Amino acid sequence: MARRSKGEGTICRRKDGLWMAQATIGINPQTGKPCRKTFYGKTRREVAEKLNTILHEIQQGSYIEPSQITVEQWLTDWLEGRKPHIEESTWSAYEVMARCHINPSLGKVKLKDLRTRDIQSLINNKLTENLSPRTVKYIYTTINMALKQALKERLIPYNPAEGTELPKQEKKEMKTLSRQDVAQFLQVAKESRHYPAFLLELATGLRRGELLAIKWENVDFSKRTLSIKEQLVRAKEGLTFKSLKTAKSKRTITLPADIVEMLRMHRKKQAELKLMLGPVYEDNGLLFCAEDGKPLDPKSFVDHFKRLLKKAGLNVRFHDLRHTFATLSLEAGIPVKTVQDMLGHTTSKMVMDVYGHVTKDMHEAAAATIGGILAECIKK
Repeated sequence: MARRSKGEGTICRRKDGLWMAQATIGINPQTGKPCRKTFYGKTRREVAEKLNTILHEIQQGSYIEPSQITVEQWLTDWLEGRKPHIEESTWSAYEVMARCHINPSLGKVKLKDLRTRDIQSLINNKLTENLSPRTVKYIYTTINMALKQALKERLIPYNPAEGTELPKQEKKEMKTLSRQDVAQFLQVAKESRHYPAFLLELATGLRRGELLAIKWENVDFSKRTLSIKEQLVRAKEGLTFKSLKTAKSKRTITLPADIVEMLRMHRKKQAELKLMLGPVYEDNGLLFCAEDGKPLDPKSFVDHFKRLLKKAGLNVRFHDLRHTFATLSLEAGIPVKTVQDMLGHTTSKMVMDVYGHVTKDMHEAAAATIGGILAECIKK
C-alpha cells in the first residue's frame, strides 16, 4: 500500500483495480474517534487530486462534510468546476438558472435529502409563473447536469432529477422566404450598405455570428471559396471573436461566381472608405463592419435587417434566412449531404429533422421519376 505521512491521508489500490483514498476530516463528538472520508477513482492521480483538495479545505477551515452540503453549495462548486470547460455564455446561462430559479426554492435543501418530488414541484411552479417551456427545460438541464456530477463523485446514491416529468415543447413552425419574397427583400435592401452581407447570407446560410466574423483572409477569390473559422459573440468584455464549437462548423464553402464578383466590388468600396477616413478607420480585416471598421454589433445589424424587412412587407427572423437558403437549396435538388456540409451541421439527420417537409417532396419527386423510368421499361 502506498501511504502518505501522518495527517496527510492514505492512498491505495484495491483488488478490483480502483484507487481509494482516505482522509481524517474531524473527530466524532460522540465516540471521540477520528472521522474518515473515503473516495474512489480510476487512477491514482484522480484520487490524489481529490485528497489534496479536501486536505487543503480542512487546513483552511472551509471543508464541508458531504452529508451537510446544500443544493446551493453544490451548484456553486459545480459551476466553478465547469467554468474552464464551457463557453462563457453557456456558463452564464447556467449561473442565472441556479441563482434565479433553483436556489430560491431548493438552495437550502441538503443535497443528500433532495428528492424527485422536490424537483418536480420546482418545474411545476415555474410553469405556473408563465415561464416558457424552453426556459423551464433549461432550469431542469442545469440541475440535472449538476446532480449527474454529484452522482459521479458519490455525493448522492442516485440522481433525483431522472424521474422528473418535463413540459412538452411545441415545435415552432419554421418560416422561410419564397423566391418571390427573396426578390422583394433584396430589392428593398439594395440601398443598404449591408446589402452584400444579406446577399452572402442567402447564398450560404451562415449563422449570424459566423457572417459577422468573416475576414478578407478567409476569402479565396481564385478558388471561389469562403472559409468559416470563427464567430463574433458578445461577452462581458464586449464583442469578441471565438473559435467555432465543432469540427463540422469549421468549413469551406464554394461561392457562386456572381457572389464572388459582388465581394470584389464590396472590397473596392471598403478600401475607398478606408482611404477617405484615414487614421479614424480601425482596420480589423472584416468583410462586414461598421463604417469606422470596427466589428458590427449583432443586435444593431439585426435591427437594421428588421427595418428593411418591414419596408418589404415581410416578417421573418434573421435566422430564417439560413432556413431559406437550406429550403431553396433542397428544392433545387442539391443533395442533403451537401446542404449539411454547407450549413455546418454534424449529421444529415439534423437537416432531415428540420427540413423534413422539403425532403419529403424530394422523395416523392424521386419516386415519380423512378416510377416513370420503370414504366417505360415495362412497355418495352
